[in-house]
Amino acid sequence: MIRTLAALSFAAKQDIRGGAGPARGADYLERGEMDGVLAAGRTILAAGSSVGEHAHPATEELYLILEGRGQGVLDGSRFPVGPGDLFLCKAGHSHGLINDSDAPLTYFGLMTSKG
Repeated sequence: MIRTLAALSFAAKQDIRGGAGPARGADYLERGEMDGVLAAGRTILAAGSSVGEHAHPATEELYLILEGRGQGVLDGSRFPVGPGDLFLCKAGHSHGLINDSDAPLTYFGLMTSKG
C-alpha cells in the first residue's frame, strides 16, 4: 500500500476534541488497514487553534510535529514543540496540542489499541 501526500483528501475540522478553532485533516490509514492501528492521519491546525486535552483510557496516541511550533500538553503539563518533535500519550493519560503561533502547525497522529 502506498499513500502519497498529494493523493490525500483533506476535510475541514473545527474545535478538535474540545479545542478551539479551525483545522484540516486527512487519513493515511483507515481502521483495520494495519493491525493495532485505529487511526493515522495528518492534521493542520490554523494559527491560534488547538486540540483540546483529552483522555486515552484504553488507547495510545502519538503526535509527530511536521511543521510549525506550538505547545504540547501531557497530563496538564505544557511544553514547547516544533518540527521533528514527538510526544506519546500512553493509555490512562491525557494530551492535547496548542498552536499558539501565527503560522499553521502540521502534525502526524497515530492512535493504537492498548498493548
